[in-house]
Amino acid sequence: MIETLLIYPNFRLAHDKSIFRFPPLGIGYVASYLRKTGVSVEIVDGTFMSEKAAIQRIEESEASIVGIYSMYTMEESSYRIAQEVRKKGRLLVAGGPLPTIRPLEFLQDFDVVVIGEGEQTMLEIVTAFKKGEDFSKINGIAYKERRGFSHINQNEDKNNRIIFNPARPFIPNLDSIPLPARDLFENNQYMAYYRNTFGYAATSLMTSRGCPFNCDFCSKPVFGETVRMRSSGNVVDEIEDALSYGYNYIFFQDDCFTLDEQRVSEICEEILKRGLGFHWSCLSRVDSIGIETLSKMKKAGCERIFFGIESGNDMVLKTMKKQFTADQARKAVELTASTGIETGAFFILGYPEETDETILDTIRFASSLPLDYLSFTLPYPIPGTGLYEKVKDSIKDPIYSAPHHRLINHSLNFESSFSEKKLKFAIIKATIQSRMKRRLPDLMYQVVGKPFEIMTDLFFRALK
Repeated sequence: MIETLLIYPNFRLAHDKSIFRFPPLGIGYVASYLRKTGVSVEIVDGTFMSEKAAIQRIEESEASIVGIYSMYTMEESSYRIAQEVRKKGRLLVAGGPLPTIRPLEFLQDFDVVVIGEGEQTMLEIVTAFKKGEDFSKINGIAYKERRGFSHINQNEDKNNRIIFNPARPFIPNLDSIPLPARDLFENNQYMAYYRNTFGYAATSLMTSRGCPFNCDFCSKPVFGETVRMRSSGNVVDEIEDALSYGYNYIFFQDDCFTLDEQRVSEICEEILKRGLGFHWSCLSRVDSIGIETLSKMKKAGCERIFFGIESGNDMVLKTMKKQFTADQARKAVELTASTGIETGAFFILGYPEETDETILDTIRFASSLPLDYLSFTLPYPIPGTGLYEKVKDSIKDPIYSAPHHRLINHSLNFESSFSEKKLKFAIIKATIQSRMKRRLPDLMYQVVGKPFEIMTDLFFRALK
């Protein structure tokens, strides 16, 4: 009998146009950590199922503990599931970025909230619950104080006292955590999706935790600023494990895979030593990459590097606390492209303190780079970020509540000097202009693209 269910409520909404689908690594790690001590566990991944089907599967389970992961795109579904599957004797646990930031809100529907990393904490919760012990000695949680477990989730006293236990230290040695329980993922569905969409079978992998940078719009409540890295051998062990399921493409999900170039070199050398034939991509910063590392990455199968550039204007980059300049960004992208590795970049349009001219600077800058992929978005004020603090008093709507019929499903949910219509026009203009710049010969761009750029610049400035 399954003792613990871990739920990933990533139900794809009708208006969600994202083409990327990755398995829930976070709860995969929790599952493997529980299993190493003999706890029976199962994962319910909503990526390829309806919310109704997931709820039915949970309700039919005899699991006494249900852990539900939540982040900003999954907030409403995580609440709904908790409300639907509550029953006598079942413990509901919330974990992930959003519960870590907003534990009190989640304790309206959950019994316990995991704050921060979940492996050790979840194991202690499961152990205490099975023994009928209270949670007073478990670090890294907030919970409702009750007299006993017999009436959990039934006829609750709304005045139950909320207890915040001391914070849990980070796990210092990431190699001590078992590899994520990939056998519990929907591998066949993920591989079929990627083969149908891209022609290869992709999965994700994380080689480090934490980020030392403090970008104004970025939230990192679970792993924090302390960078911990897995050894190169441990990383390549997981690569082999992932490939054994039939995957042939890896996306490294680290905030900055290239932060330690020596370790990147060691990983590349180990990939080559073991003769692993696969392609991969990763995230990097423009100030954390050099030609020798790029050459090794290319040789070891790196196909594309994504950079979070965000703006082409140095004043805006400073406001965003990116700690690099547009010139550094250009050099990094051009250097990467020169090695034959494809490049991708992300940009934000309409950041607080921006002007018409800074937005147009970013569009021109992005269009001038040798990029194989680029994305333009509106600023998202995620709780716990500097951006959120700047605009929190003027937030209007939930961040992820765009109606299904919109061409661009981003919504501007705070009062801005720009209208949402104007910023969405800027995104459309930027996308078209960048594609023309990339695909048209220089002479053709002067004939077709340049008039488009001039006319849309004028129209953008005229919009309110």
